[in-house]
Amino acid sequence: MAKLSTSVLVSLVAFALFVPTGTSANGKLAIHFMDVGQGDGALLISPQGETVLFDNGALGLCGRPVAYLRQLGIRKIEYQVVSHYHADHIGCTAEVLGQFPLVHFSYDRGGEYRSGVFGRYLSTVGTKRRTAMIGERLILDESSATPVWITFLAANGNGVRTNNENDLSLLAHIKFGDFEAVIGGDLSGYSRSGYLDIESSVAASVGAVEVYKVHHHCSSHSTNLSWLMATTPRVAIVSAGVGNGYGHPTEECLSRLHAIGTKTYWTSVGRGAIPEFGSDVVVNGPVVLEVGINDVGFTIGPAAGKRDQYSVLEGTARPRPQALLPKPQ
Repeated sequence: MAKLSTSVLVSLVAFALFVPTGTSANGKLAIHFMDVGQGDGALLISPQGETVLFDNGALGLCGRPVAYLRQLGIRKIEYQVVSHYHADHIGCTAEVLGQFPLVHFSYDRGGEYRSGVFGRYLSTVGTKRRTAMIGERLILDESSATPVWITFLAANGNGVRTNNENDLSLLAHIKFGDFEAVIGGDLSGYSRSGYLDIESSVAASVGAVEVYKVHHHCSSHSTNLSWLMATTPRVAIVSAGVGNGYGHPTEECLSRLHAIGTKTYWTSVGRGAIPEFGSDVVVNGPVVLEVGINDVGFTIGPAAGKRDQYSVLEGTARPRPQALLPKPQ
């Protein structure tokens, strides 16, 4: 039997320690950036307990999101939002939705993609598949005085002609009171190595946010300065796997985040840049964010343990994305 490296053992132990138990809804907006290895998967839980799954994990590591969702007390997924069709983002569709049934729709960029993983995605979501329209919004806790808005602001290159699957990613903007966050899959910010700059074209539509799930696992060609100057995130989440073969997170990406004062939280040590003391927090497990209805700040950190506190930016001083289409019936 092959021996696990010390770093892998540490990551697995940390994952086990940071999986919480208990019920899912606690009267706050929560976003759980799961540790899914070299991939993406995040669960949003509204104050009233509605759930949205943003991607669902990497093929071959599906036990991670399934175990985490089960111990959160999740029973179903109201909506799924798929950024794009790579196996590290939709590789666990069948396994996750097989345990936690999809109630409404799975939103994606539309179109087709030639892979077995994409075929499994289609067969699993079936008639619940929906193509996200730019400006379309989901409203959670609709009866509440403070609902949660999720607005789709970019997809399929955002007007830039490309066939790069990463750059076709669907971008979702989350708004809860004055708190705002953005999740955009694997979008690129530099036109090189087969990638194109999509970030600059959508940055102004997004505007300032508190939280940014870093595009493409903090690759060297993501997170350009135009994007950062427009979004000015307080914190950023890096989802990358221990020992990954891509060198994620990269020094180039992190240095740009640090240059504008953004603090990063990592789901694992990855296999790239060395964390910088004071600027990078390696959780080695799920990163959990919470903000209450009347809170002037939010907390972020490990699923179990002490979390850091940040203030929410003044709502009147920032640009707002416009929701152009009504909620689908």
